[in-house]
Amino acid sequence: MKTKIILGISLFFIIIGCYNFFKGEKRPSSKKEVFIVGTAANYAPWVSLDEKGELQGFDIDVIKSVAQTMGKELVIQDLGSMSALFMALDQGKIDAIIWGLSITPDRLKRMAMIRYQGDEVKSFPLLFWGKVPNGVKSFEDMQGKTVCVEPASSQETVIVKYPLVKKFLVDKVDDALLNLRYGKVDAAFVEPAIAKKFKEKYSQIKSFDVPLPEENRVKGVGICVKLDKKNLIKKIKKSIKILEKKRVIKKFEKSWGI
Repeated sequence: MKTKIILGISLFFIIIGCYNFFKGEKRPSSKKEVFIVGTAANYAPWVSLDEKGELQGFDIDVIKSVAQTMGKELVIQDLGSMSALFMALDQGKIDAIIWGLSITPDRLKRMAMIRYQGDEVKSFPLLFWGKVPNGVKSFEDMQGKTVCVEPASSQETVIVKYPLVKKFLVDKVDDALLNLRYGKVDAAFVEPAIAKKFKEKYSQIKSFDVPLPEENRVKGVGICVKLDKKNLIKKIKKSIKILEKKRVIKKFEKSWGI
């Protein structure tokens, strides 16, 4: 009996000793500053999911290179939609957004946008399924018709100027295609790169370009950062210049067909 008690006490102290040893042992951790970037996996070729469910795309390659150039540890958060991305940035839950976002005068009033790709865009394509309706030659002719558009997108800032055109909001650009294909809307208003992708996949898609007024023209594609993050903005700009000089971004454009 006494032997069992002694063995029990000995085992107790061995367990306590091991616990204190491992408790005091520090796990290895990265010394790099964390860079949290928001995106959404529904915007190929900018961002999508591969067969393993992992993020891939032009933007993913770019932001990985930017983080590496800055010497930061990258953490990417898939937030699902444009509105969720902007909300997370405003609340300081993420440091930046990368999602093929167009640089517009309206957005530049609310956030910094560091250009990393694209030239000035003077028009957006309006997509139709099968054929362009008779008598429709401009956006003005869409009065009374329903147009699919993403909320808070550059296209929505244009469509609000036409109050007689009905908006149908979708969080995912692929949903715009589905609604168009199955006749739930008359047209879809999208980015040129997205229109190109859709047309390559579906020969039934027809379109015409809607000219943009000066205040709605896009000045390329940018990484979004809060205006008060001056130091981060400076570092991202410097990284982009380095990547452009090394033609790294050009290589990514070619591999993803941007």
